[in-house]
Amino acid sequence: MRNKVKRGFVRALWGIYEHSGRRFFKRRGKLDNDIKLAQACPYAEPFRTYVFGEDNYKFLVDKGFNCKLVDKKPIVWDMNKEQFRHKLEVFKCGMEDYNEIVFLDWDCFPIKPLPDNFWEVLGKKEPIQAILRMYHRRKAYWRGGVDVRKIPCASFVYIRDKEVTLDLIKMWEKLNRPWSEEVVLARYMDERIGGWKGMDKYWEFYEPDFFRLQEARVFPVQKLNEKNQCFRHLNMHGVSKYLKLFNRGQLKQW
Repeated sequence: MRNKVKRGFVRALWGIYEHSGRRFFKRRGKLDNDIKLAQACPYAEPFRTYVFGEDNYKFLVDKGFNCKLVDKKPIVWDMNKEQFRHKLEVFKCGMEDYNEIVFLDWDCFPIKPLPDNFWEVLGKKEPIQAILRMYHRRKAYWRGGVDVRKIPCASFVYIRDKEVTLDLIKMWEKLNRPWSEEVVLARYMDERIGGWKGMDKYWEFYEPDFFRLQEARVFPVQKLNEKNQCFRHLNMHGVSKYLKLFNRGQLKQW
């Protein structure tokens, strides 16, 4: 008998609370608001959160979330230079528990029920997928000046091969610089198909259905409208707006 494919949505939590102007602590404050919205989302799919830090673990478990403790320490990699190495570790942990995963940042929410063929559609492209986005600064320095500001967004990442997660960690170590997980994804995806092939090839191989950024998009709107847009990514302004509605008891529509 064939083993049943185990699929799941995963999230991550690391870091500590501290009164400081440093950027990553500010993000932790935003995260509490994202968590409130995740609890309020009427279309939320079950997910598992991979957690660094015993206090973080207790915090989420007390709120009723399904969690797995990755490390007792809340910070394993330097938060000023290497903080998103934590996310690569969560990719690996997720693929130890599932055959297929979709990683979601806390500010990504389903806005309608998912179609029955959700996983089958994702399974038609490469075993790792993430939408392409635009940055203001150069990121993909190895492309020789071509599309160097276009790299994957790690807010929604689909993976169905454990070896991919191990290769991403090897890539992070190979780069030997404090790059973000998105730069690692970009380099890995480029090398997987023999180098950057342009936006059309990226769409063919790596652009997942179901998720769309409202900002920093690189594909034409008519192209993006081909997607069955089931997930919404809220920026800081979006979270503030929805949180106000949530606190007033007026959150009716996603």
